[in-house]
Amino acid sequence: MENEKRPYVVCHMVSSLDGRIDGDFFGLPGMAPVYRANREIRAKYGCTAVINGTTTAAEIWADGLLDPGTLPQSEEKWARFDYAADPYAARYAVAVDPEGRLRWSGNTVERNGAVSHVIEVLTESVSDAILTRLRELGISYIFAGQEKLNLPLMLTKLGALFGIERAMLTGGGATNWAFLAAGCIDEISLIVAPLADGGRDAATLFDRTAFAPDFVPVSLSLLGAETLPGDALWLRYAVRP
Repeated sequence: MENEKRPYVVCHMVSSLDGRIDGDFFGLPGMAPVYRANREIRAKYGCTAVINGTTTAAEIWADGLLDPGTLPQSEEKWARFDYAADPYAARYAVAVDPEGRLRWSGNTVERNGAVSHVIEVLTESVSDAILTRLRELGISYIFAGQEKLNLPLMLTKLGALFGIERAMLTGGGATNWAFLAAGCIDEISLIVAPLADGGRDAATLFDRTAFAPDFVPVSLSLLGAETLPGDALWLRYAVRP
């Protein structure tokens, strides 16, 4: 399946001038025109799926993180087959959540008036209790690896099972790096806000992660640079082969 066509992936982010993708600067009044430009740019790409890692998904989609030990033991022993609860949804929220730690209250999320069906990306090591919970909620899930994530396989399944042709990756930094290192990003779209944060513990655009391949720098080719309202800059890069 990995040789089948996968979706085109755009990593689209907003960062401070010093590369932070979270921090107090997001709440400053000067960010208002940046947010407006961000909404317009996201719409231009026409992506039907947004992909986030566990931490980001817990903050903006789910109700935080779940303690798997609090789930009742499942009477079902589920075969590790993919589960497409809604293969014809207009939009998808794809959570890269290898251990199934996200706490969900339903099978859709709403952001800026758009409703998206939730897809969990898991490894086969998750418990049957988690799979039972996801099925009870009507949440789709796919398996992408036994214990470590196989991102190319994940993308191929998103295309084959849900018809996703264009997907937008929006963080966090560890997930962004994992996709970049695995050759799973086609384009980087970065809005640089005219602000500096300086936070030592803040996530950056790309942060190395445990399930990424060995460290190898990635070369990029500039596709375009454009100034935006509010003195922000929009940079677009392609990943060099």
